[in-house]
Amino acid sequence: MSTHEQKRVLFVDDEASIRLTLSRVLQEAGFEVRVAASVAEALVEINSRHFDILISDLNITDEGDGFLVLSAMRHLQPDCVNFILTGYPAFETALQAIHNQVDEYLVKPVDVEGLIGTITAKLGKPGTPPLRKTLASLLSDHRKEMGSAQAEADPTAPQSASPEAHPAYNFDYLLGMVIDHLQRELDCLTGDTARGLVEYGKARGRQGCTVAMLTRDVQRLRTLSYDVIQKHLAEMDMQLLIADLKKADNCYQLLMEKALEGLLAAQTTHA
Repeated sequence: MSTHEQKRVLFVDDEASIRLTLSRVLQEAGFEVRVAASVAEALVEINSRHFDILISDLNITDEGDGFLVLSAMRHLQPDCVNFILTGYPAFETALQAIHNQVDEYLVKPVDVEGLIGTITAKLGKPGTPPLRKTLASLLSDHRKEMGSAQAEADPTAPQSASPEAHPAYNFDYLLGMVIDHLQRELDCLTGDTARGLVEYGKARGRQGCTVAMLTRDVQRLRTLSYDVIQKHLAEMDMQLLIADLKKADNCYQLLMEKALEGLLAAQTTHA
């Protein structure tokens, strides 16, 4: 019991009886316990005190809002060990899918001895520093994966540049321009990037591409980017994510405008 005297637990659950009984058990095991009955109370605790362990109900007030508490703890106290508590075993698959964000999940009614043992085991493992990736670095790391997904989704679209073709004819070049744009401080296209996008639009126009098809090109790039973000959210720097997403959305809009300019020019030439 004395080994846990300096370990602090935040237990979040909207059921008063569970807060009372489980917190008492944890206290008897030697932990210092703080309780919260809502997301708002939990956020106050997280911003006010250091915690070694978080145990949060999955559905505190609304369905799934326990993940809001978990995200806040991950962001503000990355070394904290995080547990999600649920009364619905059917959530197992969904919880496994986000296992990188949750150290362990527990099903009600909780096996108290098992809980203490699991906490002890998790605390005994040396923590690893969380990855803090920008959107640009994340897309760069998964560039090949996105290209493969694009090729599978649309085998007829240009995937790579041929020796005689302008490099802007392929999906990877488009993705590269997005990554390059995200790495720049200014939220506007460089002259080379703008010209490359116009050439891409012209090339697609000569291939018989329509406005609808060009829109699909850009939308697929956006969708694949969001798929990567969703799969690897735990690796990202949450402080930069919102700004990165806004910049990316602006980039897709600019990309579409310049490529459409080239497409229309090609159509006019061949009219």
